[in-house]
Amino acid sequence: MDELLYTAAAFFRNAGKNTVAENEFVMDISMRFKWMVPSDAKVLLDVLADSGYVERDGGFVRPKFDVHGTDVPLGFRPPADMLKGKRPKKHEDAKAGTGKSGKEAVSGTAKKEAAADDLLSKLLAVAESSGMKRKDVIISANALQKRMNVDIEIAAMIMLMENGISISEYCGAAYETIAKR
Repeated sequence: MDELLYTAAAFFRNAGKNTVAENEFVMDISMRFKWMVPSDAKVLLDVLADSGYVERDGGFVRPKFDVHGTDVPLGFRPPADMLKGKRPKKHEDAKAGTGKSGKEAVSGTAKKEAAADDLLSKLLAVAESSGMKRKDVIISANALQKRMNVDIEIAAMIMLMENGISISEYCGAAYETIAKR
């Protein structure tokens, strides 16, 4: 059977839902199940939609097949090379260029960096309000970022979650920040 089908079926079974928000899909694939980094989880979502396994509707994702009728191997985990050579159509379109002038591109980059700094600042404030030292949080998040090859905001969120701190209200902002990169 197809690994993409197994992946979609395993995700929806493990999530225990038939419909999830797109950002929940990305965060669960990367942080909860630890199957891949968030950027690859976004690509996976695009590939699943392009392949017809899932349907996107208004920011939500639902399977287009019988999840419980699919025999997923026990302990299934998507192989690391599953997405190799399977890039979604919109990624191919993006390679053609944005058509923005240099000034507009620099301005957009500055806005993205400001949004990322804002999210990171919020996450650091949450950590500090929970009794953690800012310096220790930054050191731990940097180490996690290098080890997992993820954005610093995601590393900070993982580190906070591992320390029992709820970060669910920042998942949407993290998704938006990362999606703009």
